[in-house]
Amino acid sequence: MFPLGIVYFVLLTVGFSTGVPLLVVGVGLPILLVLLVVVVELATFERTLVGALLRVDVPPAAAETEGSRWVRTKRLVTDVRTWKAAAYLLSVFVFGNVTITLLSSLLATSASFVFAPLYYRDAPVTAHAFGPIPSGDLTLDLSFGWDNLLVGLTTTVRVGSWQIETLLGALLVAGLGCVLLLCSLQLFNVLAWLWGRYARVMLAPRRYWKVPDW
Repeated sequence: MFPLGIVYFVLLTVGFSTGVPLLVVGVGLPILLVLLVVVVELATFERTLVGALLRVDVPPAAAETEGSRWVRTKRLVTDVRTWKAAAYLLSVFVFGNVTITLLSSLLATSASFVFAPLYYRDAPVTAHAFGPIPSGDLTLDLSFGWDNLLVGLTTTVRVGSWQIETLLGALLVAGLGCVLLLCSLQLFNVLAWLWGRYARVMLAPRRYWKVPDW
C-alpha cells in the first residue's frame, strides 16, 4: 500500500490541481475526464488486489454502456461511486503511511526484544522509564507581567533505566517481546479486516465504456 499510495496521491493531486484551474480555458475538462477514467480503472485494480490479499470479495457494479457518449460522460462525473473511488485511492496513501510506520516500529521492537538473549552481552540493552514522577517538593514560581501576576508550580521528572546484564533479565525481555509480537500481529489482522470492509463500501465505481475482451 505504501508505494501504491504514493503513486495514487501524486496522480490525483497533480491531475486535479492541473485540470481544475484549466477549466476556464476548456483544456481542464478533458484532463479531468481522463483522470476519472483512470480512477475507475485503478479502483478495479484495487478491488482485485483486495480480493487476492485480504480474501474480501468486493462485487463490481455492472457496466453501463447504453446511451450517447455525452450522457455516459455526464453519468461518470455525477456518479457518487466515482468520487468514492477517488477518495479511496487518496486514503490508500494515508493508511499506507500509518500501517508501514506501525509495521516497522512494532516488528523491529518485538524482534529486538525477542533476540535480546543472543546479544545482551555484546551490546548494551537498557530499558528506560520516564514520566512526570515528582522527585521532591513542589516549587512555587511567581512571575510579574505588565498587569498580571502569574503563579506556577514547578516539579522535576525522574528518568530511570534498567540495564540488562543477566540471562534471566534477557529472557524476561524476550518473553515481553513475544507478547508484543502476538499483540502486533493481532493489530495488523484487525487493520486488514477494517480495510477490507472499507473497500467493500468504497470500491464499486461503474464503467461507462466498453472494455476489450482479450
